[in-house]
Amino acid sequence: MTRALCSICLSFLTFFVSFPAWSEGEGRYPSKPITIVNPGAAGGSVELQVRILADGFRERTGQSLIITNKPGAMGSTGATYVYRAPPDGYTLLASPNSPMVFNPLTRKSLTYEANRLTPIVRLGEQPLVMGVRGDMPGATLSDLIAYAKSKPGKTYYASQGVGGGNHMAAMLFGKYTGTDLKHVPFPGAGPASQGLLKGEVDFFMAPLAVLLPSYRNKELKIFAVGGQERAKDVPDVPTFRELGYPEDFILTVWSVIMGPPGMPAEISDELNLHFNALFRDPRVQERFKLIGVDPGGGSRRELADMLARETTTWTRVAEENNIEKE
Repeated sequence: MTRALCSICLSFLTFFVSFPAWSEGEGRYPSKPITIVNPGAAGGSVELQVRILADGFRERTGQSLIITNKPGAMGSTGATYVYRAPPDGYTLLASPNSPMVFNPLTRKSLTYEANRLTPIVRLGEQPLVMGVRGDMPGATLSDLIAYAKSKPGKTYYASQGVGGGNHMAAMLFGKYTGTDLKHVPFPGAGPASQGLLKGEVDFFMAPLAVLLPSYRNKELKIFAVGGQERAKDVPDVPTFRELGYPEDFILTVWSVIMGPPGMPAEISDELNLHFNALFRDPRVQERFKLIGVDPGGGSRRELADMLARETTTWTRVAEENNIEKE
């Protein structure tokens, strides 16, 4: 009886000693690298933002953020990949506006449901700006409008693709100014900005970070900023609101980190905790500032509310301007 009792006690002791090792091993998240899908072209602003976070994330968790570029269909290709991934927290989406808000408004068939993706955290935000080719006559937005009216149907603007945020912004600009503008879509912000620098198009409503280096090198002009306030990096450039444009011209480009549908709350909350800690790091804040982006953060609920507001706003804009799905 004594030997049997000792054997039972030893079995219990072995279980309790071994249990923490299991919980800190296979049960710990993250226990392997996390893939973050960039649905845009390589080298874009969203990819840069994730790379800024990668070093700090490794320091906090011991795991890497592996960026995979899956461009195509205004972000739909990358969004679909994540939408179909296992909801285990090891495949995430770093999404700009288009896959989350604009694609559902402008595309007839999508292979993912934006509103079913799991909110993780807001990544960053920057204003859209009116970038104009360097040899464009004039120095103000009024000069650009006068130029476009003098050449109806022969003023060309770039976008990152049909139905994206900068495409819709340029269409609204054409409507408000009564100008006949021609759309030239490019496969991403990088190619579109190169088209502007080469003079293939007259203007590009682009994220500030995309055009800022060329603006500083005096290779192009910026006539207006789409934010609530003037941008610190281009303080002499007025906002659209200052120039008398309506609320629809509060134009910003934001990016968010999302997960597949059905991610467990404990994993989503853990990721949110880590990313918010990184956004409070002065080193991260400084590096975001250098690329002209305001760092993100905030709760998962705040992100869900923001996405709902943006969807409501742009649904109204699309309906009011008869923007049809293609």
